[in-house]
Amino acid sequence: MKREEEANKSPPLRMIQFGLGAAGCEILRLARSKGVELVGAIDSDPAKLGQDAGELAGVGPLGVKVERPGALCRQGVADVLLHATRYGPKESAADVVGFLRAGINVISISGVSFLPAWDEALARRVDQAAREGGATVVGTGLNPGLLLDVVPILMSSACESIKRISAARVADFSPWGPETIRNYGMGLSPAEFDQQVAAGKIGLHAEISQSLGMIAHALGGTVEGFKQERLSIVTSTRRTGASVTIEPGQVCGFRHIATARCSTGPEIRLQHCGVVHPDPASDGVEPGTHVTIEGVPAVQVSIKGELSEAGGVYAATAARAVNAIPYVVAAAPGLVTLADLPMMAWWGGGRRPSA
Repeated sequence: MKREEEANKSPPLRMIQFGLGAAGCEILRLARSKGVELVGAIDSDPAKLGQDAGELAGVGPLGVKVERPGALCRQGVADVLLHATRYGPKESAADVVGFLRAGINVISISGVSFLPAWDEALARRVDQAAREGGATVVGTGLNPGLLLDVVPILMSSACESIKRISAARVADFSPWGPETIRNYGMGLSPAEFDQQVAAGKIGLHAEISQSLGMIAHALGGTVEGFKQERLSIVTSTRRTGASVTIEPGQVCGFRHIATARCSTGPEIRLQHCGVVHPDPASDGVEPGTHVTIEGVPAVQVSIKGELSEAGGVYAATAARAVNAIPYVVAAAPGLVTLADLPMMAWWGGGRRPSA
């Protein structure tokens, strides 16, 4: 009771929101509802600079104007920075290293869930910056950050031995906007899709290698023999989404498959699929997340509900970031992964964690 009373008397946690797109605004709203104080907001969009972050997020004026990073990158400004941009790992690392050196903890939903799988040298630089500032940085989210990595890792703990871990996620992309639809090649002919994949213009789920690396790390090993396939799903019927109409014979979705072996033995196979109005009979995929572990005992887990829909994806991604706050603030300095932190749970908010 005494520790609880002391925690309630301590000042609220202070946050900077980096990125005020749809996901960033959802994170801001949720963090505010849990008593976290917004002390800074950052965005690269010139149209948002100088605007009140609370108004952009739909919670009313908060007296915090959107700024460029340089104005907030200094010691003592905040306890944690919530990073939500569309950037890849290299860009995300560049965004956050200055804040880490200033002693500000970082939670990112943008490309750093298991950075060593992407670029070991970059991961070392980020880790060094965090240790220099005494700060912690972690990447999280829904996928990566839960469905294709944390869930398989958790279920593996019920096995005496494991031959293979397989996890597949199928999401309905019909509500997504034109940029997302275009980035995933939907509406193209199969030949155009293949050409753009070969040219590196369509990367699909670029972070699938990080999910695979995190699983191998949690199993006490490293990735060996990494391979991936990027395949189109072609519709035989007309499909209409929020921002696209796809005719028969055009690409209505994708399969991104990654396979490898963990150096400690188990095989790992991950698959991420996105489809405009998935039809299990014709597309051969069923919405939801399905985890299968071939081992002793054998394990099968299916996750349904709104985690495969646009609204649920935003809510769950924001929740994974905000619920990580007390764990990251209490963690030892450095670049850590979700496999290194205690198992995260829903956080009711309130004051900073007790020592």
